Amino acid sequence: MIAIGEIARRSYFLIFNNGGSYMKLDTARFGELEVREEDVVQFSAGIPGFEQSHQFVLIANEDHSPLAYLQSVDDGELAFIVVDPFEFFPNYEFELPELAMKELQMESADQIIVRTIVSVTGELEHATANLVAPIVMNKSSRSGKQVVLSQTNYTTKHRLLAPDATK
Repeated sequence: MIAIGEIARRSYFLIFNNGGSYMKLDTARFGELEVREEDVVQFSAGIPGFEQSHQFVLIANEDHSPLAYLQSVDDGELAFIVVDPFEFFPNYEFELPELAMKELQMESADQIIVRTIVSVTGELEHATANLVAPIVMNKSSRSGKQVVLSQTNYTTKHRLLAPDATK
């Protein structure tokens, strides 16, 4: 297992910069996008509840930073709001199970990029992050997986902003 914490904090930007050919995506949220094929992350099992989508691209949007979007390449209607959990929860850590490491072709911890899916119901100050099921990506192999943690005290609804921070 790899303990995820300090190493994942160092890999903040997630656009996989390998050059190469481009593809156009027609998305509901962003309109038409042009993305490098090399930036597409393969989720072999999809994301739980969305198993039909296997290819995603991470879109960093400076206007909405630190929020980013995990946009499906297979379904232009499907995009998740994601964040780097270590920016909001500095003590967040977990052990990546051996099976997940194999599936993601992990050779070292510095290949890992971690994001968590954010739920926004109503106002942004009530947004929550799912810390029990992080999105883990290997920036070398461009493979990804939503890993459901077991035996953890984390929940699916950790508030991103403390109540005092919203005033």
